[in-house]
Amino acid sequence: MIRPTHDRPDDSPDPRLAAGATFDEREREAVYRVIHERRDIRAYRPEPVPDDVLWRILDAAHHAPSVGFMQPWNFLLVEDPDVRRQVYEHFRDVNDRAANHYDDDRALRYRSLKLQGILDAPLNVVVTCDPTRGGEHVLGRATIRETDEYSTCLAVQNLWLAARAEGVGVGWMSLMEPPVVRALLGIPEHVVIVAYLTVGYPVSFPPSPLLEKVGWEKRRALAPLVFRDRWACADERVARQLPLPGSAPGGAQERDAGSEPGAGGGATAVLRERNAELTKPPGSLGVIEETGLRLAALQGGFPRTARRTLLILAGDHGVTEEAVSAYRPEVTARMVYQFLADGAAINALARQHRFGLQVVDLGVAHDFAGARGVVDRKVVSGTRNLRREDALTAAERDSAIGHGRALVRALGDQDVLLVGEMGIGNTTSASALCAALLGMAPDAAVGRGTGVGSATLQRKASVVRDALARVRGGGGAVDSRGSGSGATDGDRALTLLAALGGAEIAGLVGVLLEASARRTPVLLDGFTTGVAALVARAIDPHVQDVLFAGHLSAEPAHAAVLEALALEPLLRLGMRLGEGSGAAMALPLLDSAARILTEMRTFEEANIEHPTDPRGAR
Repeated sequence: MIRPTHDRPDDSPDPRLAAGATFDEREREAVYRVIHERRDIRAYRPEPVPDDVLWRILDAAHHAPSVGFMQPWNFLLVEDPDVRRQVYEHFRDVNDRAANHYDDDRALRYRSLKLQGILDAPLNVVVTCDPTRGGEHVLGRATIRETDEYSTCLAVQNLWLAARAEGVGVGWMSLMEPPVVRALLGIPEHVVIVAYLTVGYPVSFPPSPLLEKVGWEKRRALAPLVFRDRWACADERVARQLPLPGSAPGGAQERDAGSEPGAGGGATAVLRERNAELTKPPGSLGVIEETGLRLAALQGGFPRTARRTLLILAGDHGVTEEAVSAYRPEVTARMVYQFLADGAAINALARQHRFGLQVVDLGVAHDFAGARGVVDRKVVSGTRNLRREDALTAAERDSAIGHGRALVRALGDQDVLLVGEMGIGNTTSASALCAALLGMAPDAAVGRGTGVGSATLQRKASVVRDALARVRGGGGAVDSRGSGSGATDGDRALTLLAALGGAEIAGLVGVLLEASARRTPVLLDGFTTGVAALVARAIDPHVQDVLFAGHLSAEPAHAAVLEALALEPLLRLGMRLGEGSGAAMALPLLDSAARILTEMRTFEEANIEHPTDPRGAR
């Protein structure tokens, strides 16, 4: 049930039975189903709604409750194509002007809202409110004069629900200037236009509301909106008794949030079927198609990318005393200040692609003294030299992982999470972890990182070789493949993370673990974030499901990391900057994948015949 039930003694009568108003279980299911499946329709089939069906729908609207029983509504049926063309042109003009109020991605999505239903639907219905009906003194309206319009809204809802029960679609078009439409349709000046509706048999009833489908807004959870006795006093009883957000009556999930990516049930199966029917040759968009479907599987419905944040985790590395980088270690702190000053490459990309940016200090060897914009989660001021000793203690590692998880929780609901890092020396740490986790030779795992020369590259490989030998000789906890007697994959990965990792890498592991728990898609950056993903997946195999590879970096071992993660990179641009730049560059491709699956029409919707070649049809 959607409403909470209150306990009553076993011997007390059921008040529903006493009132003689009980519906049987099937009837109740039907009522709740029609409420939950009511949708705002924009695409219609051409056949008209039969008169008897239309009359039943209007009669249901006419049976809405009204203040003082004044029944203030009228229903104006608009069928004339010329009249509807004039109305359509006005709506389109208002829509274009309204979109100009937004200077971000919402402007594009605003313009994508379809007005074609005004022309395509066989019928438009204007629902009006006459505030003079019933005279000057209508019972119950003396202090709240707008109650007549509220009553008319109930008539609109009755109409909408009855239409859904009849398999008829309704769209509410509100982007208009009422005086203009009133003049076009000859509506008296004192009459209020409450709703302009398009009515007809839909091409389909989508599984989620239009504005949720296009990423405009998500449905909020109900429990935080329910108060008792005083505003903002949340009712814990309601929170305990209500289903999870997005659930339908009887516990059936409206959004297939629990399915695995690629699973055949629920919304995922519906969208895979829809993708196969889109107006394109099957598979012609390559990786983009599967990307959109994976997003949909994680999000339990049409994919969304509107809410997105990049987390840049920063930390210093003691191994820099081995001269393994082209830059001095203090550059880490300087780059953090660069991020805060909006002057780095990632800042430019954040402005271009409109995503949030958080810079987090997990282990920088510098006191930022409360600098505005830095999220202070420091667990160590630079790690120890991994060539000679473990880089992190177990407590430091676990604290960093915990901070990473908390960062994701603090962000709240995100459609896409991007991850990046900053830390001079961290490719040496990542190379050592990669070699240990994948059993690679140090020379194969080590790359040029910040652009080191050949001598430094050889020294870097020697440092990694010594670090691996130290770990193998330190009590037999791991061998070169990260395996040892009696330990799980997760145990071995955690041991390696402390021995060879960095505070920011451990923080990334926590970010990925929490994102997996929340089924939030994660767009990885390059080599270091990929190695963090290897560690996180060893701890929790489900991490694999939420990962998307932004790009293939110039680091030679990155290809082996992505192969081990079974990820196809979206971009191959020879980049090796870090700081989340590869993920940011790839983000528009996720946007495209989501938009194509959400906004592209099927052959049936576009009234285009399927391919005649059966091999091309499926």
